[in-house]
Amino acid sequence: MTTKLQSIKKGSQIIDQIFWELFDILRTRKNLTELTLARFIRRRAKQLGAEGQAFPPIVAFGKNSSEIHHFAGSTKIGKNNFLMFDYGVKVNGYCSDFTRTIFLGKPTKFHEKIYNIVLKAQKAAIKKVKSNAISGKVDFTARTIITRSGYATRFNHGTGHGVGKKIHELPNFKPNTQDRIEKNTVVTVEPGIYLPGKFGVRIEDMILVGPNKIYSKIPKDFQSMIIS
Repeated sequence: MTTKLQSIKKGSQIIDQIFWELFDILRTRKNLTELTLARFIRRRAKQLGAEGQAFPPIVAFGKNSSEIHHFAGSTKIGKNNFLMFDYGVKVNGYCSDFTRTIFLGKPTKFHEKIYNIVLKAQKAAIKKVKSNAISGKVDFTARTIITRSGYATRFNHGTGHGVGKKIHELPNFKPNTQDRIEKNTVVTVEPGIYLPGKFGVRIEDMILVGPNKIYSKIPKDFQSMIIS
């Protein structure tokens, strides 16, 4: 295994450990804010061996999760809405990337519906990640599912990208892109739906092309992402 792949694997392990620690914090503590949790991510990443963050961690509760690149602020973590975590670390100069959207409280059928549309889109797109495939087909697969569900205008970013020394590298999974997906590269698949003033859902994993191994061991079915 190359230094790149070893480093990204280690980064993913750090990400996963931090996620479960965040999950426990949210179960047991009150009066938390987005900024408190973002600072925790930064601190724990270094304690666990990362050089730092691959990008500023996104911690977005409620309507803030409808912003694709929300900056963590003083918003309190409340109940009965989604909380999005999008963060990554650097190990030996190599980036990693990950998103999970959890639910705090009791979700409605609508919350569950939107989450499961995104999950279906992500799983279908991951199946299109193959050596020598065209990148635009990955995006098309995710985007078609979201479009047919009635939320075409609420998915307004690419489905994913390559990861390496930079957090965004080729291939790009965007509409009509023609990048070739190369074996033994690492890519992300991260569709989302964003409903302004309400909430957003994004689910992201890194995949090693070739064996098509998903790095993160964190589950993503809706029930596993609920803290009641």
